[in-house]
Amino acid sequence: MELPPKKILIKAIQKGLNFFYLRLLCNLGLNFTVFFLSFNLRAQNSEFEYFSDDTYHDYPIITFKENFFNHPVYYIEGIKVKQTEVKAHMEIMPGEAKSFGNNHAKLVTGTALRYASLTLLTGSLVFLFTSDPTPQNFRTWFFANITAVPLGAIGTRMGENAKRKNSNLIENYNYLVARESISGPYLRMDVRFNFIGEKIDIYDGPNRLDKARIRTLMEERPNMYADYQKALKMQKVSFALDLTGLSLTLLTYAYLFTTQFQSSTPSKLAIPFVITNLGLNLTSSQMRRRARNLTRHALDQYNFGEKYIPVVKHQSFDFTEPSVTLFNRSF
Repeated sequence: MELPPKKILIKAIQKGLNFFYLRLLCNLGLNFTVFFLSFNLRAQNSEFEYFSDDTYHDYPIITFKENFFNHPVYYIEGIKVKQTEVKAHMEIMPGEAKSFGNNHAKLVTGTALRYASLTLLTGSLVFLFTSDPTPQNFRTWFFANITAVPLGAIGTRMGENAKRKNSNLIENYNYLVARESISGPYLRMDVRFNFIGEKIDIYDGPNRLDKARIRTLMEERPNMYADYQKALKMQKVSFALDLTGLSLTLLTYAYLFTTQFQSSTPSKLAIPFVITNLGLNLTSSQMRRRARNLTRHALDQYNFGEKYIPVVKHQSFDFTEPSVTLFNRSF
């Protein structure tokens, strides 16, 4: 049975439309696949236009120094900013921005433990001053100390590790935003904790530099090398103070455990020992802080040259730019 011409025409049109829709879907799928692959490949390619067009040059260099309490204070273009503003800028590296926030939380926890230790040490010292110099009171002071010292050590190490990691993250960020203008080695610092004191190491990539290599790199810039030399001297003084403080601590505990512990004579030497030890620890801590700040200052001058802006005494400004999350890229 033959179909009417009208039905044949409708059927032909339907077939044509079906073929057209099929071609359209195939082309759309193919184009989407090509676009998706191209986008991802470009996102992973350092020659992608986002990188080659110097877009990151709109982002500022972030620096930081430690204040009297060894807390990091952050600066953008020499002006003090909040930790949240630093994290917002670091959103160009989403994974590291998250790590920066986590490390800051650990820093706060470590600071709380350190303050708890300091409170306990201060309270025990006040107790020792205001109580009768009896063996029982000295035992109370001693046990308060052996509780506070490990607590303070844990808090200090937690805070220092968090600060050290955030320092490395800021170095990664600064390299990303300034790498087009960096012509020579990009020097980094790292703090190595020893049984007594600490040591500041300087790296060029994965290679730790010795003093001769550092002198060769910096000797053409005398101001930077002078800062580095001052930092080295402060590290030596800090080590001597730490060694003296440790010896005095051991001497104090040994003195309290001698036969004189049963009399009132410990009060004549124990309290001066404790006060002297606290003074040595505080002085050593400040020397280490100044050494770290001087080293950072010298390296920032070396790495960024004219782009480096020293810290200025301005009021902090409000961060108004939205955080930008780009590609989950590791640097």
